[in-house]
Amino acid sequence: MRKAIKLALIFLSVSTLSFAADYRFFKIDFPNANETIASGINARGDISGRYDDANGVVHGFLLRKGIFTTIDFPGSSFTSARAINARGDIAGRMQDAGGVDHAFLLHDGQFIQIDVPGATSTIGRGINNAGDVTGNYIDINGTEIGFVLQDRKFRSVLADPCSSDVWAAMDNGRVAIGDNCEDSDGALYGFLQDRKGRFRTITFPSGGAFPCTGPRWINERGDIVGLYAVANNSDECYGAEVLHGFLLRHDKYVPFDVPGAVSSNPLAINDDGVIVGAYTDRHGITHGFKAVPRDE
Repeated sequence: MRKAIKLALIFLSVSTLSFAADYRFFKIDFPNANETIASGINARGDISGRYDDANGVVHGFLLRKGIFTTIDFPGSSFTSARAINARGDIAGRMQDAGGVDHAFLLHDGQFIQIDVPGATSTIGRGINNAGDVTGNYIDINGTEIGFVLQDRKFRSVLADPCSSDVWAAMDNGRVAIGDNCEDSDGALYGFLQDRKGRFRTITFPSGGAFPCTGPRWINERGDIVGLYAVANNSDECYGAEVLHGFLLRHDKYVPFDVPGAVSSNPLAINDDGVIVGAYTDRHGITHGFKAVPRDE
């Protein structure tokens, strides 16, 4: 880790919201960074994420009580602190000197590399309060398969033979959300896997002809946040420059956009309903954000 830096969050003025309930929005920028993405938040309000420095190198970060701390996996060329749980454990993705992806866990100041046995690469996406780590791996056939690492055992999650990616799991480790493509049309669909292993499709009604939905987090109340794009073909989905967010609560979709943003990408929600993610402004700069319910 590097020297901690203290910086206050910058308040974003709110004009119009597509939320059913008002939120207060805060901008998150790592000092002197070219780009900042907030991707995880725990019950204490600690935020994890990544930033690009002036040389374009990607580092992870922890934001706790207004103080930023850089997180770099030893010997890595890329580190993203994707998620943080109530104990302060952080899970994410790193690339070694050769550019190969690995998942990692940062626990009590110690880094642990995570690789699915036999995989050509492994990416960490989330960690819940029980310490279960989620993500995806590429097998020897080149297929992307989601996983949940629970009690030191890997459980593969494949919603469709095309591909699957597990972004988060509730504390029981059995209820997971993520996204997958389907062989039938190659579109991007969200999914929720319940305790019995059954899959439910999550597709935001964007109005586009091509489904393009990516759930990114589920909290212990069952609230899900994620992204969608209005797409009519695969290029408009997988290469979308304009993203929108959504909140799925009590089986109702609520569209979510950071006020004034060109593109919005919610990535996590804690049990208090506080949402973090990233947005792109009119100048093409990516910032992190925190959205706090006004009744908090």
